[in-house]
Amino acid sequence: MTTIPRTPHLFAAALILIVSSEVFGSTSSSVFLSDSTEIKTENKAKSLGNWRGMSMSAVSMAQFQGNLESYDASWGARDGLGMITDDALTSWRLELNPFEKRQRMLGEFIGITTGLGFDWWHVGVDDSHRLQFDEAMDVVTADAFSPDSINVSKNFINAVYLRVPLLASLHTYRSGKSGFHVEAGLVGGYLLHGKYTFEQKTSSSTNTAVEDFPISPLQVNARLAVGFGKMSLLGEASLLPFFEENPMDSPSMHSFSVGLQFRLDD
Repeated sequence: MTTIPRTPHLFAAALILIVSSEVFGSTSSSVFLSDSTEIKTENKAKSLGNWRGMSMSAVSMAQFQGNLESYDASWGARDGLGMITDDALTSWRLELNPFEKRQRMLGEFIGITTGLGFDWWHVGVDDSHRLQFDEAMDVVTADAFSPDSINVSKNFINAVYLRVPLLASLHTYRSGKSGFHVEAGLVGGYLLHGKYTFEQKTSSSTNTAVEDFPISPLQVNARLAVGFGKMSLLGEASLLPFFEENPMDSPSMHSFSVGLQFRLDD
């Protein structure tokens, strides 16, 4: 089976920061000479993208097996894992992006946006499965049990990424305050925290296990945000598998999310 490459080339491309000064937003100066020299500098208003802000999204999974010429694809997590992909209160994604830089390319109408942000994925697992990693098979599996035989109080995966976007940005307004906008491109991420938590309770004790888990250390997501003003409908789909595994006879799982984003102004 041909799996999706895990080399960091796409990730590195998404980490390209635009550090050149603004072409169309550069500072203009006028010099007036008299008995003394007076220099007046007028700063053009900073161009605002739609990366800086917060978002909340529902999380799901898609399965992929094969290559681009011959493949099988389906919705949802692999059977037998118990991962919850149809409940936004159990499996969700929270995004906080405090820093942004938008480079004008064609006035305010077209630009390139980059920045820095953090991404928190919380994926729930049902009460009748406990995830584990089979090192011999190099694949994530799960132990199944009757929910009546054990009281499970916590069962979820947490993954936190540091992220950098590279997005093409289109605005239909000049002021950066309101109007229709579209941003699309790639977002690269580096895993800061990846844990699996399983907690069970009995009448006399509580047993909690917080384990390292083979979540993909690199994240490359395709991103699309469409909206008006400060609000956007946001979707992201991972180009790399969610788990760092090699399922020879099973499809790899790729995460995706759909939600709302709220832009923060300076």
